[in-house]
Amino acid sequence: MRFVVLGDLHYSVYKTNSLCQIREEFYENLFSSVLEQKPDAVFAIGDTVDNGFPEEFEGLHACARRVGLNFYTVNGNHDLLELPREEVARWTGNRQPYFTLSFDPVTGIANPDTNRFSNLVVLDTVKEKSPKDHGGFVWSEQIAWLKQQIEASENNPIFVFGHHPLKSETLYSSFRMLKVDNSHEIKQVFLRKQTGHGFYFCGHNHANSINRRGNWSFIQTAAPLRTNDFRIIDYTPNQVSLTTVVVKNRNQQNLAKQLTKALGDFLMLPSRGFEADRHLTIPLASQEKSGAELLSNDYYKRVRGRVA
Repeated sequence: MRFVVLGDLHYSVYKTNSLCQIREEFYENLFSSVLEQKPDAVFAIGDTVDNGFPEEFEGLHACARRVGLNFYTVNGNHDLLELPREEVARWTGNRQPYFTLSFDPVTGIANPDTNRFSNLVVLDTVKEKSPKDHGGFVWSEQIAWLKQQIEASENNPIFVFGHHPLKSETLYSSFRMLKVDNSHEIKQVFLRKQTGHGFYFCGHNHANSINRRGNWSFIQTAAPLRTNDFRIIDYTPNQVSLTTVVVKNRNQQNLAKQLTKALGDFLMLPSRGFEADRHLTIPLASQEKSGAELLSNDYYKRVRGRVA
């Protein structure tokens, strides 16, 4: 099975026709590059739009349709700035704000009845209509549901998607509003996976970053407007591998610069990441120690002072 993770897209409205044309060219190039990888599924990790306006959702999904790209949407804080979850679902197609998907790792076909499925879990970490507090939170009902998914995964790999990072696991996630507020509760749930491997995919901080702790890998994906790239994950019965693919169009970086300049308040921290933040291979045959290490060894004690 192969799936793609797209970082925060921030598709926005612009004041001039020329910027709107630049926007369409940028996202069409990005989506075409994704399709070239022939993924079985594509996940947009949240903040798919910038202001949460209906016209942004309409434009983004129209652009994707023109190219022929379908994707699953993880709710982001920018997505829910103006509209409630139920209305945003008109464009995302999400019947519930959090949900599971099952795919056969060999064929890549959605098939919940096979014994060889990979479990993909989509969380909702967003505080709805909260422009002054864009940090994340996972409410108790969803935490109880997540426990069930973790325990049901048994020895199989589980792939969890949430917009916000967990505290101190990836770059910038120790800062206020750049993490899930109740990260400790989520880490306690992750500890329930005693065998097999877990993967947590997030965005929000616009920077590529990978951290491994116990039998969990934490993978933060940068905003394409900053880094002009996206993640490819290949899952076979023998291993899970991740690579970071740069869009080959030579004009793409210039298009991105014009769009981010027009946005004005776009988060512009160092974002590309080191080589270790751009590639990952996890052999599934080997047994890692349990997730108990999740609650120790602050990630930033090891990477403090790094500049990506």
